[in-house]
Amino acid sequence: MLFRSNPSGKAARPLRVALDARYVQEHFPGIGRYVYHLAEALAALPEGPHLTLFYNLSQTTPRYDLPALAARFPRKITLKETSARPFSLAEQYRFFFPALRGHYGAWHAPYYLRPYLLPRPTVLTVHDVINARLPGAMPSRKTRLAFAVTTRLALLTSKKIITVSQAAARDIEQLYGVNPAKIRVIPHGVSPSFRPLDPAEQAAARSRLNLPKRYLLYVGINKPHKNLARLLEAFKLYRDQSGDTIRLILAGKEDARYAGDLREKARQLGIMEQVEFRGEIAESDLPGLYACATLFVFPSLYEGFGLPVLEAMASGAPVICADNSSLPEVAGEAALYFPAENVAAISTAIGEGLGQSEELRQKGLARARLFSWQQAAEKTLAVYKELSSKK
Repeated sequence: MLFRSNPSGKAARPLRVALDARYVQEHFPGIGRYVYHLAEALAALPEGPHLTLFYNLSQTTPRYDLPALAARFPRKITLKETSARPFSLAEQYRFFFPALRGHYGAWHAPYYLRPYLLPRPTVLTVHDVINARLPGAMPSRKTRLAFAVTTRLALLTSKKIITVSQAAARDIEQLYGVNPAKIRVIPHGVSPSFRPLDPAEQAAARSRLNLPKRYLLYVGINKPHKNLARLLEAFKLYRDQSGDTIRLILAGKEDARYAGDLREKARQLGIMEQVEFRGEIAESDLPGLYACATLFVFPSLYEGFGLPVLEAMASGAPVICADNSSLPEVAGEAALYFPAENVAAISTAIGEGLGQSEELRQKGLARARLFSWQQAAEKTLAVYKELSSKK
């Protein structure tokens, strides 16, 4: 275990880090996945820190069992339950004294809405700045103003900022004037559960999930910046022009504000019978859904990272995706790209991706091997050490 230097000659103490795990809940599916897998990987490092995970027992998700994780690493992880929920006024004052008493070398906040006044050096993870890059993604002017204020406050009160791609780092620098020396780029990893399946495993997954023989797949939330309305249009155009009977599966947590709009779009296009709206998928079923896909399509207008692209590649699914923001950085030469706002280009890419599926599959598998949660944990630990040494 990593120990902090102690010039006084007294017994050194292990580096202690507080990680705000209140976001491991259904409202934050992507951030929750990040926090859980990062904590798991940090605890697995032989020289890793001692982690204190602050969490709300009433809000935790069965997808990620924090008590079970702590039980696996009893010497590395301590759980502390708190009633202070994200977005609450209580979080602004209930963490001050626990942070003071905890002797933490660093406090890690994985979201910009966080306790802003803490007596410990804070590292902030910024996953994207979509609400600044695409202001229309937020529903009201009041919400946009609140986002702008809280984001700037989080950036100002954090000693170090972790972000997940060079594209996101550039946005943080350009949109908020943050000194690049304060930013560390640490890409996401990919869980070993995302892997190609052998024929017997694929058959079992197809049966269990009732999957069609051939299907295009999208995984992610259904918010407007994910560009799913254009994907529906491109899907229809491809089917009409090619005569292909392939189906489309849209999977992932649904924001109820937009679910009806996409279904109505599919009805208007006359493809409701060819599109499956699967909604949220159990974590245990995601690898099979990816691995059985004929082609994975990710048409987002903006991504801080684009984890589903990486998970699809690791699962052996050929990938086509938009050519913007962080996506080329993540997929490299292992995907075919298209301009996200061009329906005809998306349709063409679908046909080309299907025609090059085996080549894309092999390239994707090789690309995915470059990313791991262990690497993310090692680089994150280096940030903790840097903060702790400057206390």
